[in-house]
Parts: sequence; structure tokens; C-alpha cells
Amino acid sequence: MAPGYACLGMGIVEDELWQICSQKPVVWSRYIDDIWVFGPTSQIRSKNFMRIHNNLYPGCVVSTCLPGMTHKGCSCQQLCDDPMGMTGCGTDCVEICEPDGCFVSEKGAFILNGESFIDVSCTENCTCIDNQLSCNRYYECSPDATCKEKNGERKCHCNEGYEGDGETCNALYTDCYDAYQAGERQDGVYTILPAGWPGSPFDVSCDMTTAGGGWTRRTDGLTDFYRDWDDYKHGFGMVEQGHDLWLGNEKIYTLTNQAVYKLRVDIRTSSNSHLYAEYSSFRIGDENSKYQLSVTGYSGNAGNSLNSCNKGGKFSTRDQDNDGCSVQDFAEGHRGTWWYNTAACSHLCTECYYSYTHCNYFETRSSCNNLGTGSNLNGDYNGGNGENIFWNGYNYCNLNFAEMKIRPSSV
Repeated sequence: MAPGYACLGMGIVEDELWQICSQKPVVWSRYIDDIWVFGPTSQIRSKNFMRIHNNLYPGCVVSTCLPGMTHKGCSCQQLCDDPMGMTGCGTDCVEICEPDGCFVSEKGAFILNGESFIDVSCTENCTCIDNQLSCNRYYECSPDATCKEKNGERKCHCNEGYEGDGETCNALYTDCYDAYQAGERQDGVYTILPAGWPGSPFDVSCDMTTAGGGWTRRTDGLTDFYRDWDDYKHGFGMVEQGHDLWLGNEKIYTLTNQAVYKLRVDIRTSSNSHLYAEYSSFRIGDENSKYQLSVTGYSGNAGNSLNSCNKGGKFSTRDQDNDGCSVQDFAEGHRGTWWYNTAACSHLCTECYYSYTHCNYFETRSSCNNLGTGSNLNGDYNGGNGENIFWNGYNYCNLNFAEMKIRPSSV
């Protein structure tokens, strides 16, 4: 730096500027485009005002606002007198932070506009509206609810077997007939929670005009029923009326073991005849028993096709052969999933019917035909011999419609 001149300090931060130039007083004068820096004997003219200005007025660039607060700018003041209006003194800036929500002292944090907070005793429900808390001091849990934290949210939560917002809780139906007794008369989808069911409530399709409690339906043939064990365990298809559905063996097990149930099977034949079969007692065992079938008390006009060759049978799927026959896989042969019991009908396992070509027989080898059941409601829609949907042996093959549904036997 030339002797006797004050430094301009372009590109030097404020503290360094004063350290370097502390030997000489610096007076700043601003014109439209220029900055003049005066020394004792001479002057330096510069066109770099904006760069100096930005260096000496950094402001508060990095926000330090707390969560729930929004940066709204900075409030700055000069650190010394600056009579010429220049920037040699520097500034002291304070960030301006405004609430972007409401501070809840009990929570020790902000909640955003539109969010709510319920106090620890569940007696007050406050909502943040335009950065102001609006509180309802008449918040109260239903007698069928408990004030507790669940899934990270403290509020009134309905007790098991009920549903609602916590202030109002309605008992869940245990089955379709329970809904019917409560006054429901419309066919459709209802949410139920059977006694002993370990999971969340689930939807079922209810027939409120015939028997109540539909749980499997074959109508449009769009759903593949030749599936694995896990698919039948958990269920598949669409619960809405008019679509294929298997409710799931775990759910059927829970339903049929909370009370004594009857079973109704409705079919529509290929000639459009409407027939039914009803059983006064129906239940299945748990998975350890391979969902073993218990069924008795036939009546109806469709024929008894859950007979001795099905009673006591274990459920078989394409990946679990539980039919008890070492030389046949009836789930594969019938392309179905059903209760096959060759222990009770051992002749089905070994016999070969050379002359039988009925629609309920499948071919095991050349000119050798066999069958493992008198009914196959989970077969292929419009399938070939032995693989199609049939009931009562070869009397009703390739059914247009089949539905199984349950309700308490006491009805």
C-alpha cells in the first residue's frame, strides 16, 4: 500500500479492513457510481461499490430459527456513526423469526397450523388455527374408549371390539348375522371383528336376504383359484358383491369356532337352475390340523356333496398335498383346493375307472380316470374334465355360480 493512502479494502471482510487500515482515519463518501476514499494527501477512485457493500453488509444469511418458526428477514443496525452514509462501520444484524404454527407448552414444541394436540388427561383438544391455539375443553372419551398413546398419538382410542374416533365408539359386529340383528338389511360389505380374532377388524360380504355371511363367491371367472397354501390361509379376491372371493382359512376358522354355525351352498347350474345345499353344523380346524373339515346335517335340493369323502378331510392346495393318498395328488388332478379325505374313501386313491369320462373325472394316465371328491367349488371356471367347478358329482358340472356362506345354527 502506497505511503499516506488509506486502504479501500475491496474483498476484505470488515474486521480485517479495520486491522489493516487502523493507522489512518478512513472517511467514505458515496457518489452515484463511485466511492472516494480520502487519505491525507491524495485520493483513490473506485467503481466497485456493490462488492464493497456486499462484503461489509453480509446480513444474516444462515437461518437460526427454531422448529415451528419461519425466517422473516433481519433487523440490522450500524455499529458506529457513519455521517457520510457509507459502510465503514459494519452492522449488527438480528434475525426475525415468526411462528409458523402454535407452541404447546405441555408438549414443549410447536404444532403446525391445522394440527391438533390433546392434553395428557384427554380432557382438552386444541387445534392450531392461524398461529393461534383454539381449544375445546369439552373433549371426553367414550365409556368404550381409553385415553392412551397409540402409534405416537395420545388421544381417546376405542377399546378392542369397537370402532370410532374415541369420543364416540360403536361396537363392531362379530359376523353378518350380528349386523342383521342390529338392523342392517342391505346386502353389501360390512366390517366385523369375530371373538378371538387376533388381528384388526376385516371386511366381509354379507347376504342379508338369504342366509347372511357370504365368504366365498365364484361369479365372473376372472380370479385364479388354483393357488398356494398361504393365499388360502390369508384370503384373496375382492370382497365387493359380484366378484370372486376366498375370505381366508384363518378367518373362517375364527368365525366358525366362536359359535356353532350352519353352512349354505348356493349354486346356479349351466342350465341356469338355482339349487342349494344346507348343513346344520360346519366348522374347520386351525392350521395345525390343516383346516380339517367338520360338517353334518344335510338338507336341500342340490345333493349332499360334502359327504364321507370330505368329512374329516384336510385342506389341500397345489403346494400342500394333504389328501392322504400316496399315489395321487387330487388338488393337482382337480386343479382345485378342497377338503379331500381318501382315508375315508380309500378306493378313490387306488382305483382306475377306464370307462368313466364324466365331467368330474380327471385322467391320471392313458384311459385311466379318477376323482377325489364329489364337489370341487374351487376348480377352474369353464375347466376341462375333473378340473371344472362341480357339485354332486357329474350331475352339475361347470357351474355358472357357486357361493358358500355361514350364519349361527341357532337362527
